[in-house]
Amino acid sequence: MSEENKKTPASEEQKIAFYDRLKEELEKTDEWPVKYMYKFIVPNKEENEEEVKKAFEGKEYDFHKNYSKSGKYVSLTVVTNEDSADDIIKRYRSLEHIEGLVAL
Repeated sequence: MSEENKKTPASEEQKIAFYDRLKEELEKTDEWPVKYMYKFIVPNKEENEEEVKKAFEGKEYDFHKNYSKSGKYVSLTVVTNEDSADDIIKRYRSLEHIEGLVAL
């Protein structure tokens, strides 16, 4: 893979800007709690799925997964009730350590 094709991790400033925009959009919601759908794409490794599930321990949630055609990646969808925009952002932040994770 050439150097220009490699994805560089988002800087902390980029992450802060993303989460600020997300919080602004989420706070337009008039009623909390809300049913929120998280969608992640991760390399297809069992430990990645387990890490995502671990972030939702103690909560009731619906969980779905779909594999890419090649099987190299898996899309993980988690639907749960959340009490605030801050709770949603904390959950996203708790998963940043997963290598190759894309949050949609």
